[in-house]
Amino acid sequence: MFEIFLGIAILVVASKVAPELATRLGSQQTDGETQRRLAEMEERLVQTEERLLTLASDTHERLVDVEERVDFAERVLQQQRSKGQLPEGG
Repeated sequence: MFEIFLGIAILVVASKVAPELATRLGSQQTDGETQRRLAEMEERLVQTEERLLTLASDTHERLVDVEERVDFAERVLQQQRSKGQLPEGG
């Protein structure tokens, strides 16, 4: 879960820094190496965003699965209590 928050923080910072960096680099005369590095950074940012979205989606699916399992376990326990097979918790 920490990885998701860290990734989101990185994306937020990068989304604020990248346009400024691009503007500054664009306003100066840049060589091919700088342009290549900027394009590489943009691609890495896109890849990181895709990985974070996948991780968030996977985490959400796992959380939904855990919630369903807990709900099922609660129903089974309640049925057992109502049949008198388990003592009431307190």
